[in-house]
Amino acid sequence: MGDAAHIQFDTIPSFLGVPVGDLEDLVPDQIAMVGYFCDNLDRPAAGQRYLARQLRYASQSGKAPANAIDLGDVNVFPLEPDKHFSAVIAQCGAVLETGARMVLVGGDSSGLKALGFAGQKITGANVPVVSVAEGIASNLSDDQPTILRVDLKELAGKWMSQPRRLSGQSPTQMIAQIHATPGCVIAAAVFGLAPALDNRGSTETRAALAILQAVTERLEKGAP
Repeated sequence: MGDAAHIQFDTIPSFLGVPVGDLEDLVPDQIAMVGYFCDNLDRPAAGQRYLARQLRYASQSGKAPANAIDLGDVNVFPLEPDKHFSAVIAQCGAVLETGARMVLVGGDSSGLKALGFAGQKITGANVPVVSVAEGIASNLSDDQPTILRVDLKELAGKWMSQPRRLSGQSPTQMIAQIHATPGCVIAAAVFGLAPALDNRGSTETRAALAILQAVTERLEKGAP
């Protein structure tokens, strides 16, 4: 088998081109990037579950964050909601228990809910959710554990393949809000986009990748 064939089979698409690993590979302050393949439980919209897959395929290794790892997808049970939430909360908790920070990518907003429960369970305290779309909460201290909520449905129609509205934020505005988020960001959920899998989706895919890059950079900082 030639070198080209080895590269074809050995290379696994990953978020932003980061290394692929397992829970046992995590160390404190590392960024764990995880896919969420579920879009029928909260604000359901078919196709949102494909976001993680699309972003992995579209990622390149040139801008890979130095301190991040792709853990694959959490196990989901979308037809059994109780079992599903219990499993996803436990898996998110297992990541956060290592001292790593976590980015949950794709699906609907039910992933954010599970991540919030896991954050509270691990820290033993309230963990505010800070929404990029709703602006910055100025009353948070630098050491307050927070979770970042990035709903890609808040992008303006110009950056969407199937826009439902014209108003909204540009990727640049979202990224600026992400970097300005107060508190010690321990986790983030990036969700809400059902990417078009043809040429129409190239603009929104590039926008989502740039936003994911910004989220990862913000988590690497921890506290501002």
